[in-house]
Amino acid sequence: MLTITLVACGGSVELNPPPPPVPVQLSVDFNSSPTGWVGGYSDFSTSTKPNDVVTDFKTLPAPFSGKGLYVFGTNRSDDLFIYVKKKFTGFAPNKQYALDYQITFLSNAASGCIGVGGAPGESVYVYGAAAAIEPLTMQAGEEYSMNIDKGNQAAPGKNALVLGNIANSSTNCGNAPYQEKNLASKTPLQVTADASGAIWLLLGLDSGYEAASQIYYKSIVVTASPTGR
Repeated sequence: MLTITLVACGGSVELNPPPPPVPVQLSVDFNSSPTGWVGGYSDFSTSTKPNDVVTDFKTLPAPFSGKGLYVFGTNRSDDLFIYVKKKFTGFAPNKQYALDYQITFLSNAASGCIGVGGAPGESVYVYGAAAAIEPLTMQAGEEYSMNIDKGNQAAPGKNALVLGNIANSSTNCGNAPYQEKNLASKTPLQVTADASGAIWLLLGLDSGYEAASQIYYKSIVVTASPTGR
């Protein structure tokens, strides 16, 4: 180990530098109903606030077995964002990490369908986000939005990646079956841990489809690689 010695008038003091940060992998299987995940929603006004948003652990629809984190809500504003979040610790304090996401979920939104405001599949975007502060819905006048820069629909923000959309391979626009879908980040998301070594992770659906959307999150794997900053 490298030891640094400082020489002062009153003697010398040895300082051992902290070990370099190491990669961290977070793996969550929602079949086991992990605790600590909290739901919320934003991107609406007082007049378009939805009244049916659900984030809950539920049994997966047939023919699948087990449980998942169910997310449901009706977009009345042409821009509804539904999210789940959790605080994770164990990172190096004040250090920057590059985050890569892998998400598995079930969707019954078919491909190539027409809907009000946008397609029920291709116009509902899946987000992976992270921040040192807790992501919260904030009110400004009659508008409700996030306190982090998540971007909007197909456009990512400083604190979020757009991983893809919820369209599955079915073309049955009237009655598409649930199918499993996997999404992974194409570029990493940069985030700096807070002074205690904590990072908030967030999964979100950003909808441009003016009707109801729903998915079941099955699992998420986030690999956090230190960048040296």
